[in-house]
Amino acid sequence: MDHLVDDDVDIISSMPHEILHRILSFIPIKLAIRTSALSRGWRHVWCETPCLDFDNLNYYREKPTAREINQTLSFYRALKITSFKFPIPRYALGPDIDSWIEFAVSRNVEKLNLVFLGYSSYKYDFQKIFYLSSSLTELFIQDFDAFRECTVVSWKSLRKLTLWGCSFTDDGSLRNILSGSPILETLELDYSAGPQRLDLSKSHSLRRLEIRGPTEIVAPHVHYLSLETSSEGPSCTLEDVSSLTEARFHIIMNDLSCPLKLDILQPMVLKLFAKLQNVKRLTFTGPVLQILSLAELHGIHYPTFKVETLTVETRLTRSVIPGLAMLLQNSPQLKSLKASPSCLIDIENRDLYRCLESQGLNPDQCWRSKYEAFPTSDEFFRMISYHRKDETWKLMVLFMEMVMKNVKTLETLVVEWKYIESIVSHESWFEEYFLQMLPTLSNNNNVFIVFKR
Repeated sequence: MDHLVDDDVDIISSMPHEILHRILSFIPIKLAIRTSALSRGWRHVWCETPCLDFDNLNYYREKPTAREINQTLSFYRALKITSFKFPIPRYALGPDIDSWIEFAVSRNVEKLNLVFLGYSSYKYDFQKIFYLSSSLTELFIQDFDAFRECTVVSWKSLRKLTLWGCSFTDDGSLRNILSGSPILETLELDYSAGPQRLDLSKSHSLRRLEIRGPTEIVAPHVHYLSLETSSEGPSCTLEDVSSLTEARFHIIMNDLSCPLKLDILQPMVLKLFAKLQNVKRLTFTGPVLQILSLAELHGIHYPTFKVETLTVETRLTRSVIPGLAMLLQNSPQLKSLKASPSCLIDIENRDLYRCLESQGLNPDQCWRSKYEAFPTSDEFFRMISYHRKDETWKLMVLFMEMVMKNVKTLETLVVEWKYIESIVSHESWFEEYFLQMLPTLSNNNNVFIVFKR
């Protein structure tokens, strides 16, 4: 037995360091250091691994201290860092942060991940060396309070930039960052304070944009757009998205205690739709479809879409279905529909009812005549909470029949059941109900139906 153990240890020790480095790149540095006790061959392997990850991926666990980071870096010997990821300790000093970033930049770091969770970053300014890192290909910064004084930026190799929960003190800082990133392909922005007009007309390489924050967007070169706008914030407009081939649109329901500004949201949604009518792949969420339902009640027409692949992330409730049905009718080229029941927060019934009552409409009668078989939001919640299989299956059938009725060009229908998987998780039950459903579902369109659990 001892001989076998020794042989195993020898095999590990004889492995090329490139392979060992690859193995260690998948774990936080704290665990990588512990591998030095495995054998003599592993003793100094972690010191040369090109990936340094100080983040244990759990916000509630203890984060590394400045002392631990400094001590770890003092033993590090690699001349090249491909990935450097660490959360800024709560009580870190500015000089320490400067030294860590300089350490990464001096070793030509390619992927840099900085998380300022819990750190008062409004007191900190990035040094010039940070903005002149020519090796950076991916940069992720989270919860940085104030970008300022970044007048000269030269990120010649940067292809992906993510600024999540960050703030800008002036419009020039973001403009300089973008102009200093000439081959940027992916931009993910979410800021609480910053420029309200985002002009990306000079970012010729930019193809993917995921954004939450600005209210005016000029992105003529972008092919994919994910737009999330707040239910409380100002109206968002798309000025130029002429190259779009795919888009996702979601309205974030923030303060549920405040009355919803539907008089602002509805015109905004209809204007955005006008800009998305030529996009081939679209994704909409529940709140967007609910606003379309309100528009349908008032006889408001929106444009005909050229969409071929449509995804809806929503609960299949009575306030959603009218808008979805109208959307399907206005999509004469639709070939594929994917329905993904979502746990995203929809517009509450009280806000919908308040809007209807203010316009002299009876909430109980508006959608009941045509869509009474579909559950209200409360009924849907109870159906899921109490695992009512019969009701769930009937809803599935109702939804598919509604789709077949409103789309004649459809080729593929995918129905997902992500967060209600427990209801359809028993395979025998699922198959039994599926066989019972087949005779009742009219499928004259020859649609290929896929169920995903």
